This record gives sequence, C-alpha cells and structure tokens, in this order.
Amino acid sequence: MKSIREMDAPIGLAFFFGPALVIVIIMLISGFNTVSAIVALALVLFGLKYMHTSIIGKYKIMQSVVSNINLENNCKILDVGCGHGAFMLQFNKQTAKISEIVGIDIWSNRDQGSNSIEATQRIIDASSLASKIKLKTANILDAPFNNNEFDLIISSLVLHNLKPFEKRKEALEEISRVQEQKGQLVIIDIGYETGKYVHILEDLGYQNVNIVNAGYNGWWGTPLVPTFVITATK
Repeated sequence: MKSIREMDAPIGLAFFFGPALVIVIIMLISGFNTVSAIVALALVLFGLKYMHTSIIGKYKIMQSVVSNINLENNCKILDVGCGHGAFMLQFNKQTAKISEIVGIDIWSNRDQGSNSIEATQRIIDASSLASKIKLKTANILDAPFNNNEFDLIISSLVLHNLKPFEKRKEALEEISRVQEQKGQLVIIDIGYETGKYVHILEDLGYQNVNIVNAGYNGWWGTPLVPTFVITATK
C-alpha cells in the first residue's frame, strides 16, 4: 500500500473535497441547510472512496490478477506505465520463472504523485525482484523494443491518460508489435471507454479477449468511474 502522497492522480481529490469545502463555507456564512449538508457529506465519502481505491483497492485488483497468471519459464515481462512498480512487484512469488521485467514510464507527477525513475528505483532496489527489473524512460507510443520481444505485457491505470482516444489505439498497436506470439496481455484501466479496447485487440489478432468489471475496489469515487480488467492472448 502506498502513501497518500504517492496516490494516483491526486488532483482527483479536488473534484470531491473542493466542492464539499465550498458548501461548508457557504453554510457557515448563510446557515445550516440539510440538503447542502447531505451533498457535502456525500462528496467527502466519494473522496474517501477515491483514496481507498488509489492506495488500497488497486493493489487488491493487481494481486487478484497476478494470482491467475501462470508464467512460462524464462518469461520476459513489459510493464507499460510502471509508475512506482506496484504491478510488476506483485510477481515476487514467481521470481524463478522470470528472466527480466522492463518497466517503462514518462514519469508524470500529474498522473501519479511523487512519480520519478529515481523514486521507483529505490522501491525496486528494496524488493526481491531487484535483480530482474530494469527501468526505462519511454513512451508506449514509440516503444524502444524489437518486434515480438515480450512474453507477458501488463499495464495498470495508464491508457486512459492518452488523449484523444486514437492515441490509445496507437498504444495498443505498439503493445501488439512488441508482444511475443502466444504471449499474454493484461490491461487494468478506468472508465467505460475501456470496452472499446476489446475490438481493437481482436483486430490486432489477439484471442480470448475478456473484460470484467473489477468491482468495489476499482471505484474511483463512485461506481460511475469503474475499473476494468482486460486479459488476452496473442
């Protein structure tokens, strides 16, 4: 579990706590109002749920996903948008089967608090996977890798940051390019547009493409902003 300082898209809290604070200030000036108080309370609860998903819930989703992945021996893994390494570090119980994990990121503090290659390297160095992991500064829209290089590709809460949507399609095309034939793909992402990835992946030749709602642990404030898990094989 990460600290609040390192949570995903911390600016998102402003959408909940900001209006709640304004409502409270207005009530202090104008007097108590039941409806306003209920709205302010709801916004605070939504903000707390956002925090829960970012610092607890997403880890539970990753743990569940990784527990269902059976790695082949000498597996080479790519983590697209690795951030602080949360997803890749879930493979610590399968170290013997891993030849290498490469984590790439553009290290944006807007998308994740305290995000830097130096901070992530310190986390990796303290883990049991330290000898297996290499970090790179790279953009998935122009991945610096050979065709068919990775057996397993993972990505968590990254693709929705690419706008417009056409860039997400380009990212999936790059993922497909560097994905080994018969390799596995796992994408965790936010929002209902994630469903569009299914048809794109199928057009790229992926099979057994499956999408599931991650449920309560993936609610970013409210059920209206859910997290989905997509799995597929090349």
